[in-house]
Amino acid sequence: MNGLHKTIVGAQASSVKPYLQTPEDLRASLQKLAEMGYRLVQMQWWNPEFSPEFVAEAVRDAGLQCVSTQDFYETVKGDFARTVRLNELCGSRCVCVSGIPAKEANPSGALGREAVLAFAEELAEMAARLAPHGMTLAFHPRAREWAVLADAGGVTATELLLQNSPENVTLGLDLYHSGKAGLAADALLRRFAGRTEFVHFKDFVVDAAGTEHLTPVGHGQTDWRAAVAACRETGVPWAFAEQEKWEKDAFDCMRESLAAMRAWGFEA
Repeated sequence: MNGLHKTIVGAQASSVKPYLQTPEDLRASLQKLAEMGYRLVQMQWWNPEFSPEFVAEAVRDAGLQCVSTQDFYETVKGDFARTVRLNELCGSRCVCVSGIPAKEANPSGALGREAVLAFAEELAEMAARLAPHGMTLAFHPRAREWAVLADAGGVTATELLLQNSPENVTLGLDLYHSGKAGLAADALLRRFAGRTEFVHFKDFVVDAAGTEHLTPVGHGQTDWRAAVAACRETGVPWAFAEQEKWEKDAFDCMRESLAAMRAWGFEA
């Protein structure tokens, strides 16, 4: 492969959240994703009333493999046993938590050095609880977690967090959010080479009135070439297509995202 690593396309299940809320819809939606060519899925935002056993069975019956789950940190913390159980049943190795909780911010809404370091300790504790299960803990930063901390010498909150976390706290890199923070995708991928668990690809356009519209991956205004090359060069295992809002059929959007990501050389 000329020194390039294999990156496999997956579907972020949050992209079809409205269709994951009844047992019948969950099964049908996963089947649709499989039939269009996805093999991997990251599970998020299915109906929380569903048992881990049912969700794992639905994933398996669709012919998919769940390689990671994701939710907000407080949600995973409050439902830790069920999260672990689902990942175990799916054979998944990665639990992902999204964002630093708002309670860690100061009254103005900004994050500070001490709050980030305190949260790093919480992540280390959660990662230690996952380790006996053979799982890593991925942190998914939003744009606000890529902001430079005023009291940390020009370091972003995410950089400080990872610098002060054990190696089994990895990075779930959402290129939409890092792009919103003005950061170059390829530079981040090389900066965190070997520690990036997966990448989310999410695309958009901005119309003449300045309104943003999410689009299928590869159909927006983002130039993905450098990010794609960096994923394959640095050995990112999974690239998940993501789109939580649509202006046409959600499954058509996921099909178009898969086609674009395959055309770039990602495997499915």
